[in-house]
Amino acid sequence: MSVAGKWNVTMETPIGTQKFVWDLQSQAGAWSGTMAASTGTTALTNIVADGDRFSCESNVSSPMGSIHVAFSGEVTGNTVTGSCRTQFGNSAFTGTRG
Repeated sequence: MSVAGKWNVTMETPIGTQKFVWDLQSQAGAWSGTMAASTGTTALTNIVADGDRFSCESNVSSPMGSIHVAFSGEVTGNTVTGSCRTQFGNSAFTGTRG
């Protein structure tokens, strides 16, 4: 199943539960996407999709400044699971197609 579409994602982090919406689109083999959170909307970059597996990156705003995040995960039906890597460690995420 493709990762394309809107995803409502929840992630437990050291600073609490984070919720955001991914909007991932593929057009003519090129991927683009955004991540909307309470701190604003940022671009998703370096999006790679291979079958049910995917990865992407972003720079998000936080009270501590800009934080680079790198996601990798897997789509199963209308569910997405995976992990997010930051300078503060890794956090698991889950989401549903919206």
